[in-house]
Amino acid sequence: MHTLFNVGCKLNQYEGFCLLKKFAHRRNVIIVNTCCVTKEAEIKSLKKYRHALRSFPPQHIVVTGCLCQLHPEKFSQAHDVIDNVQRNKLIHGIFPAPKKSRYFLKIEDGCHSECTFCIVPKVRDSIVSKSYREVAHEINWAVSCGYQEVVLVGANIGLYGADRGARLIDLLKMLKHIHNLPRVRLSSIEPLFINAELLRTLKELPHCRHFHIPIQSGDNSILARMGRKYDVEFLKQVLALINEYFDDVMIGGDVIVGFPGEDEREFQNTYDFIDASPLSHLHIFPYSPRPGTVAYDFGDPVSHEQKKERLWVLKRLMKKKNYRFRMGLQNKIFDTVVEKIDGSDERRFFTGLTDNYVRVMVQSACEGQRLQNIKITQVTDDETRGVVVGADCR
Repeated sequence: MHTLFNVGCKLNQYEGFCLLKKFAHRRNVIIVNTCCVTKEAEIKSLKKYRHALRSFPPQHIVVTGCLCQLHPEKFSQAHDVIDNVQRNKLIHGIFPAPKKSRYFLKIEDGCHSECTFCIVPKVRDSIVSKSYREVAHEINWAVSCGYQEVVLVGANIGLYGADRGARLIDLLKMLKHIHNLPRVRLSSIEPLFINAELLRTLKELPHCRHFHIPIQSGDNSILARMGRKYDVEFLKQVLALINEYFDDVMIGGDVIVGFPGEDEREFQNTYDFIDASPLSHLHIFPYSPRPGTVAYDFGDPVSHEQKKERLWVLKRLMKKKNYRFRMGLQNKIFDTVVEKIDGSDERRFFTGLTDNYVRVMVQSACEGQRLQNIKITQVTDDETRGVVVGADCR
């Protein structure tokens, strides 16, 4: 028996599945892969760990991930506690094989940015990048397994190559030479790394028209207190540049509400910035104080109720913006990776993800063909529906 409890980001998931494969030859291994980026993630990680202790007492319990890197003493009852450095050595050269339609490929680890709220540089402090050859080899392996999309992930992918005297753009230019290159998606990229050269390079690839950008705030004073090293005007220029290079591009982002000292005027500035921007989906997080960060010493003056209210204000705004974006896609055709089947045999729906990150449902599709052309025919507040076009399912 092998069980994996993954908590956290796509990078964490990649590492967890690699570790599961590493221990495949051993019997009765339970892996708990932890996260500490927020208090909620820490609580969830500890719950998974305690559940493993209670539910699988005879099994060999392995704990790894960022929370165990930060607080190994919390996992004293585990059989093995593997820190991030040890884990990276253990999984070197291993390719995960999760049962998904898209392949998440770790290209780098580590971040040394000085954001005042973030604990990641404390637990992933060394930049380690895969070589061009390693990335190409793993992409070819993913293609041989039938994956039609590769998502490039890392702690901060814009820092790819900093340890090798290279850049992310250099890696992307290398990808052009891979035979049968599947479509490529960037998982998340900091705004400081987005420029015309990057966008020109992506345009020469089968790149997914989707960007996820950790903007964090739309107020200059909050951005300065966060240590983000850019202002709102810079963000506007980045978003405009993306729209200049790509049609029908989905631009998403991360935003933190309730950062220490955020008053109503500063939150309204963030709201107004998002409302006027081309952003069409957001991950919205209430500020979570992390011991060991600079911002932890700022205190947590914004109440839980205020954070919750601001979170829902932005969620309602983004639901309207996302609906308007999807309405503009009707009657257009998109490359779509079919991911799963929902419903009974009598009324089955296939769901998939377009290259510009729209979740679409179709009532019939070619089973076994992961990449299909789907025309968007209907958009509601909560769903996008379409039909497969130009397919021969025989």
